[in-house]
Amino acid sequence: MLTSTLVAVLATATPITLDQARVAARRNTEALRAELDARRATEQMRVSRAAIYPHVELDASASGTASGPQRSLTTVPELGADGTLSFHQGTVDVPGSSRGSFALSLTVSQLLYDGGRWWNQIAQSGAQAEAASGQAQEQALASELEAVRRFYALFGAQRSLDVLRVTAEESVRQLDRARALFEAGRAQKREAIAAEVNLGNDRIAVLRQGQSLASASADLAVWLTRSGAEELVAEAPAPLGLPPGPPPSHDAVVSSAKAHRPLFRVLEAKVRAAGLGVKLAGASYYPQVGVTGSYSRTSPSADPFFTDLAKQNSVSAGLNLGWPIFSGYATEAQERQAEHARSLAEIDLDQAGRELEADARRAISALSTQLEVVGIAATNRELAKQGLSLASERFSAGAGSTLDVRDAQLKLAQAELIALQSRIDVEVARAAVARVMGVVETGEKP
Repeated sequence: MLTSTLVAVLATATPITLDQARVAARRNTEALRAELDARRATEQMRVSRAAIYPHVELDASASGTASGPQRSLTTVPELGADGTLSFHQGTVDVPGSSRGSFALSLTVSQLLYDGGRWWNQIAQSGAQAEAASGQAQEQALASELEAVRRFYALFGAQRSLDVLRVTAEESVRQLDRARALFEAGRAQKREAIAAEVNLGNDRIAVLRQGQSLASASADLAVWLTRSGAEELVAEAPAPLGLPPGPPPSHDAVVSSAKAHRPLFRVLEAKVRAAGLGVKLAGASYYPQVGVTGSYSRTSPSADPFFTDLAKQNSVSAGLNLGWPIFSGYATEAQERQAEHARSLAEIDLDQAGRELEADARRAISALSTQLEVVGIAATNRELAKQGLSLASERFSAGAGSTLDVRDAQLKLAQAELIALQSRIDVEVARAAVARVMGVVETGEKP
């Protein structure tokens, strides 16, 4: 029942290959976020370019005001009989009135010079867009590596389940032999009991591995932006069917990383952007020169606003000069801040070079170690198979015990799992080396 349930789950699962996981990972949530950041930075370039184009503004309005009869208290002059003029407070009645207001204006302004601010702003936006694009590519590589790791985790969980199933099946056969020997009077009852306990433990191990398999499937599905409830089954990747090749040299890894790794393009672009930030801050020392021109048409009534186009018109033009003579040392402080930002960007670039060499060394060392482990694990597995065969033959002949067979079974299961995991670790380590090198193994550009 246990085996049939797990088989039914795997039978309804969606198969997925390593290459499919790699490609899908480049469009996962983290990669899409980085890509949207890159697109946003590209649009910022358009915003920066807006300063070099004329700005045109059109305003139009039409309004009306109506007032009813009004009575107000005011000072009223009065001429006396003797001709003298005097003033007194009196009330004045004002009849109702209405009036309109119509206006149309068109203003064009063009910035001519601002100390190089706009050109530096455009160049800085371009460098920032390049950095964001490189960051998106770097995230795609990171997402792919994580997908490789999760794919192999799923595949390893599947194969581990197969190993534990085989162990459980062998325990069933061992239990049958123990019972048969007991009934034939060639073994004690405790041998059969021990064999049955071993079978129960193996079934528990299969159940727990089934839980690990479900977790590994969910982890991969979520990373590939699939439903977390979708069951995935990893198809055997082609690299596992081939003998593992030797690791690349340290110089080859570093050289490839400097040529292909997006990270270095990102950091170099950030250094350029920071350098342009210094020039941008210094542009505040220079004046800004621009020209404006405007046309307006206003009238208190619809006639002649709409009926006589020769009236109510006015045109103006001007040259504007603005020069911040003293900003309370704000410009100097901003320039120093920009210089510090440039220094930090240069420090990050230098540090990335040092970290690259360390990452290359760690990745190559890990791959070399795993390659040695694979050889030892393969030898251990063959020896464990021989050990189980000998223990089973001795038990069947009545010369051994269930404990001897069980010990050989556990050693073989452990050797099988170690051999499987070590071979998987080789491919994960090789993918990590490719990640350091900036190589895309799917053949697609990041």
